[in-house]
Amino acid sequence: MPSRNTPSSDFAKVLREAAPYLGLGTALAVTVGLCFAFGFWLDQLAGTRPVLALVFGLLGVVAALIQFVRMASSLNRP
Repeated sequence: MPSRNTPSSDFAKVLREAAPYLGLGTALAVTVGLCFAFGFWLDQLAGTRPVLALVFGLLGVVAALIQFVRMASSLNRP
């Protein structure tokens, strides 16, 4: 099948190449957000506002960075 050299096919190629990296950002944001929300929910139950939200938010940042490094290193392998 011959390849078309149109602006839409170029855009599709760019999106295919960028998709894994867009997923990295989404995974980072979701991990931090879910951990913070869980801590906030626990704060509501225990009445320790905002201690657990901050603790779980920081844990979410650490977990997201570890996940980010693992995913990014696997994307750069040939």
